[in-house]
Amino acid sequence: MSQQDTIITVRSPRVIDKILARHFDERGHFWLIPEGDEDFQIAVQMVSNDPENRRFLIDQPKEAPLNHLKASGRIRVQAVIDQLVSWFYVDHLKEKIEGTDRYFEVPYPAQIDRLQRRNVFRVRIPPDVIGVVEFFQPTTSTLLVGRLDDLSAGGCAIALRPEQAVGLEQGVQLSPVKLAIDGFADLSVSLVIRNQRIVSPGEWIFGAEFVDLGPIESQQLDRTVMRLQRYLM
Repeated sequence: MSQQDTIITVRSPRVIDKILARHFDERGHFWLIPEGDEDFQIAVQMVSNDPENRRFLIDQPKEAPLNHLKASGRIRVQAVIDQLVSWFYVDHLKEKIEGTDRYFEVPYPAQIDRLQRRNVFRVRIPPDVIGVVEFFQPTTSTLLVGRLDDLSAGGCAIALRPEQAVGLEQGVQLSPVKLAIDGFADLSVSLVIRNQRIVSPGEWIFGAEFVDLGPIESQQLDRTVMRLQRYLM
């Protein structure tokens, strides 16, 4: 395991309190992932925090994923906090009902594990959502527009026509790049081309990694990935 992949375990109640408080202040989300069923991942929002009683509330997902969670055993509760993938486990999700609103009440954990690399969740752009990437072609400075194929908090896949792909070799950095997803996100980023694959004679896909992200852009990307994931459920 490289230094980049080091897992840090936090057991100090004071530190855990601060981690969860920051996440609530940022209107954070959590991923709920049943143990042994990692292909199922549903995003829910942290809707309240009670540090005095060391518990917080998260909203409940729609009926189908909700029933799946209720039938599951141990649940991994995961989020990107301070740009680190952070998680803990609960044996079951306790329902809390307030009038017509239904939540899950989650006690503060005894420990939180934190991975020293960025979130790797990747979501495809829905077919009914327009996602585009605008950038200047590196050799001619011509403004090009590609289709956004998928997105994660750490990178994206860009679909281009072959004639648009001139100069996009592995390692080429593009900046600024406008990333726009209709109804979800509109921000400027820098990225590096990491790989390329030809899916058809008329379309090439380029895998790219975001670089030099500021905290605002990182939070926007995290939230966009979660919103898209929920949109697809």
